[in-house]
Amino acid sequence: MQLAQGAILSDKADESHYRGVPVAAKRGNIEDRNGEVLAMSVSTETVYAVPAQVRSSGRAEEIAHALSGLLEMGPEQVMEKITKRSALEYVKKRVTAEVAAQVRALELPGIGITEDSVRYYPNSTLAAHIIGFAGIDNQGLEGIELTRDDQLNGVPGAVLTEFAANGIPLPFANQMYVSPKNGNTVRLTIDKNIQAFAERELQKLLSGQGDNMNGQVPKSASILVMDPNTGQVLALASAPTYDPNYYNNYDQSTRRNIAIQNGYEPGSTFKIITLAAALEEKKISPQEGFFDPGGVTILGKTVHCWKHGGHGSQTFTQVVENSCNPGFVAMGQRLGMDKFYEYLHDFGFGQKTGIEMSGEAVGILAGKKRATALDLATMSIGQTNNVTAIQLLTAVSAVANGGTLMKPQLVKEIVGPAGNVVESFEPQTVRRVISEGTSKTARQMLESVVTNGTGYRAFLPGYRVAGKTGTAQKVANGAYIQGEYIASFIAFAPADNPRLAILCVIDGVPFYGGSVAAPPVRGVLQDSLKYLGVEMDLKAPLTLGKPRLDMQIPPVKKAVTVPSVLGLTLAEAEKSLRQAGFTVLTEGSGTVVQDQIPHGDSKVEEGSSVLLYLGSEAGAPTSGNWWAVEEEVDIDIETMLQMPWRQPLSQ
Repeated sequence: MQLAQGAILSDKADESHYRGVPVAAKRGNIEDRNGEVLAMSVSTETVYAVPAQVRSSGRAEEIAHALSGLLEMGPEQVMEKITKRSALEYVKKRVTAEVAAQVRALELPGIGITEDSVRYYPNSTLAAHIIGFAGIDNQGLEGIELTRDDQLNGVPGAVLTEFAANGIPLPFANQMYVSPKNGNTVRLTIDKNIQAFAERELQKLLSGQGDNMNGQVPKSASILVMDPNTGQVLALASAPTYDPNYYNNYDQSTRRNIAIQNGYEPGSTFKIITLAAALEEKKISPQEGFFDPGGVTILGKTVHCWKHGGHGSQTFTQVVENSCNPGFVAMGQRLGMDKFYEYLHDFGFGQKTGIEMSGEAVGILAGKKRATALDLATMSIGQTNNVTAIQLLTAVSAVANGGTLMKPQLVKEIVGPAGNVVESFEPQTVRRVISEGTSKTARQMLESVVTNGTGYRAFLPGYRVAGKTGTAQKVANGAYIQGEYIASFIAFAPADNPRLAILCVIDGVPFYGGSVAAPPVRGVLQDSLKYLGVEMDLKAPLTLGKPRLDMQIPPVKKAVTVPSVLGLTLAEAEKSLRQAGFTVLTEGSGTVVQDQIPHGDSKVEEGSSVLLYLGSEAGAPTSGNWWAVEEEVDIDIETMLQMPWRQPLSQ
């Protein structure tokens, strides 16, 4: 037996004789792309009990009372733990060094102290939605802490002591120490400084101090920054946020990563995709002429341009500059349903991007089989479909980088405890979507949006910036919410050789994307380009385009509440609205107000127009128009319908 089975039997005997007190391994760090620590483990200590030894001492009650005061626990709770039928029981984890020293000094039988660790996030709220947090047992619960839990977790060690069958240590017992193996470090693609720039701008928005916000505080907002050439995410910030050091002290809603998990109608920012597809299929050219009469009627419904009376004759470059709805509807019609859906798929909409975050949403696309010509029109201008912020930024990055869709990347490499790279991750190409030539043309047209069009608030002297504004009405319970919008702005720079692509989405404001979402993008771009050492382009414009200089740019006005005038006569309604500072427009015939847009109690910009639907005292409004005013340009206002309001499509 000794010769044939000696080693096996000896190991079995040791398993019975030796009992270990675990020594926790330190969880690996989470770092930014430059090695800046975002999450780390710090040493702490844990009080444990060997219940068999406590019971055999006959001093269980005395021990329970002695520990309860030091550990701030009830005597009954301590008693339950130290007399439990188990080989080893943790009494309290993560005690201070002072408490651990006091427990040691008592020299209580069956009570010991072992080394432990606690997760610490040195930058407080910075990148909280990416990092996530770990629980009391150092298990990853959200974010990278969860998705890379296996790499971050180490292998615990132990202090092994020989025990007799009764659970009491043997006299002169042998002891063995098994060293713990610390976890690996996860190094992200995130840049701590660019992340800080993004979070600074979000903090301004959430405190009501953002440019043109006039004290208004949105429900939430997010800013994403990506290297469009590699798909590496450089910043992913959401607000409201939380401190992962004290995650239990925050409402659970603050931990939601809205840039990944929330979908929304993108509005005019999506027009970049329509433009790229139309250019690729050679359905339009930049200097081709187009006439905008002010609206286009499809299946009996009118999709209006934001400018009352339309833009008239213009080139397709000017269509893009002016965010002209009929022009983009024409692009969608020329593409046709099959080609439009083909590009939706190729750009990654209606499917997960594969970014390393739990709970990624797929978005919602209108079913192709049921889609009508009107659906094609509204999809072309960024309505009807639901996308996530990460989907849109990834798709626009493909337009910016030469036409290749890249998979969004958050983890750069895994580094071992000794500092050696265990595994590195290269950028992943998904597919080519458009040609280099199409990408170049689209970049030039989108640069013109910033220098000559609706995106002028993102203009950076000395840098070539391309971008697009977006304003979309919010949907709840199958209907649009009056007076509440999702404002957004997407940009990339330098326009001729993009280093950064950035998207800002602001949820729950009564203002337009160009007004409130472009300034945060400008702030992040300006600081990030300088930080990355991107030199100013001597050929880039230092002032806005000449057409812009000749225009009177009105300031963004404060938000005011629209009074309800339902049931009033036209004369009474006009008096009430004009006294409140609104312009009155009417549709239909009759003397009684049957409906109004925006609805009563909605918040809109001061001086906006209110559309009244007139009819007889009994009956529905006579107008059947479907309003789709998508974008506000802040120029040449005239009698513009300052209403980005839409009635939901009929069933």
